[in-house]
Amino acid sequence: MSLKNFIQNQINKGKTSWESRSALIRAAGETVNGHSNRILKEYENKLHFGLSLDIKNKEIKKFFDKQPKNSLISVEGAVKIINQNLPKKIQISETIIYNRLKDLQFNTKNLKGQTLDNQVSKTAPYNVKISDSFKSKLKELRKPGVYLYIEHTLQGGTTLRLKTNDYRKLNKSFPPNEDSINLIKTLIKDK
Repeated sequence: MSLKNFIQNQINKGKTSWESRSALIRAAGETVNGHSNRILKEYENKLHFGLSLDIKNKEIKKFFDKQPKNSLISVEGAVKIINQNLPKKIQISETIIYNRLKDLQFNTKNLKGQTLDNQVSKTAPYNVKISDSFKSKLKELRKPGVYLYIEHTLQGGTTLRLKTNDYRKLNKSFPPNEDSINLIKTLIKDK
């Protein structure tokens, strides 16, 4: 029996309430995919889906409400945390989290999914002002065979460049901050 025939048969019998769209598709003996979902869309106004979707939404909403306003969330991490509170039969995927993030009535805290575009990227330029005291700290680390200087990148950022002419032949760049200075000190001492 085709999916269309199965759905029409269920509507004729009065069975219009289903746990989920995928439950209806699986009951017809079909696999859940784009084609079966398109067929199901034709009959959506005659069918009602609920229960498992309500449970999923409740858990997602609980997770969203615990997050700070305007924050970035790891979608993959959110799925793992939310699935711990859901029964095994109704686990969620990343797709539903992305859909709920777009739903402004659901996502009242203006949360955003973390992507490479909105994270601090290692390739992004470090647009920082370098103070004179920072420059003096760099000068203190310089010695014969150790070259440490401020480099302006092609992307318009600023980075620290460490080069050595010892057996290791270091040639590394670092973000221009105090942590980098501490790391460079350790590298020089290990020399």
